Amino acid sequence: MRLHIMGSAAAEGWPAMWCDCPSCHKAHQAGGKNYRTRSGALIDGVIKVDLCPDTYMQARRDDVDLSKVTDLLITHAHQDHFTPAELGFHVPPFAHGATPLHVWAALQAIMLARAATQRWPDVENRLHVLTPLAPVRLSDGITEVLPLPARHDRHSGPLNYIITRNGKSLFYGLDSGWYPDESWEAQKGNKFAIVVLDCTHGDMEASDGHGSLGTAKRIKEEMLAAGTADHNTVFIANHFSHNGGLLHEEMEDIVRSAGILVGYDGMIVEV
Repeated sequence: MRLHIMGSAAAEGWPAMWCDCPSCHKAHQAGGKNYRTRSGALIDGVIKVDLCPDTYMQARRDDVDLSKVTDLLITHAHQDHFTPAELGFHVPPFAHGATPLHVWAALQAIMLARAATQRWPDVENRLHVLTPLAPVRLSDGITEVLPLPARHDRHSGPLNYIITRNGKSLFYGLDSGWYPDESWEAQKGNKFAIVVLDCTHGDMEASDGHGSLGTAKRIKEEMLAAGTADHNTVFIANHFSHNGGLLHEEMEDIVRSAGILVGYDGMIVEV
């Protein structure tokens, strides 16, 4: 399994577009991994998680061919994770020869997708409404996905995902605070190769809808105790806000001893 983190920031990006705060100034000065675009990921080159406003630029920067993507999983309907208008460019004259794309999400995001995909052929068979805790198999026939309830704005249809293909499982847990009890219960019996965790608040206190570096440490401990992760599991903190105030290297110093990696734009992990 190959995970490509195409973006690693929260909604405002980092440095934020309109911001003059010290955190954004530090990021400008340091550059490199401290330049963060809105969050999204690519799995094995064919499964896209979220369609943020920066997706086009990310694909050009990282030399990614999005025409090969078969399935798009949306975590929730907030605009920093889902820009539905981009789906309208998946058909001629905007795109030629693209692989048919299937979109999977809660009803809130699918309703937005319908308005943008009216010209898609066979559109009703390519937009899929997901129900938390109801497993599905993606269009490739080999990838199994279990949508999990996330602790986030309920009006956005928030989901986390367990994605399993070729014998490897990935837990994608962005845009959630401490996971609901039913999510923890549904994770039992899995053994994750990669875990991606929300750290929007950096080293500050977590909120109900977003995590922190401290939350990530606690989640790792919980997963190790439950047997859903072990010493081979790759844990990645991701989805950072400038309000957290810490540069990439500073966050690495905080979680290094816990065995957690700090995500960045363009990061690739293979297991």
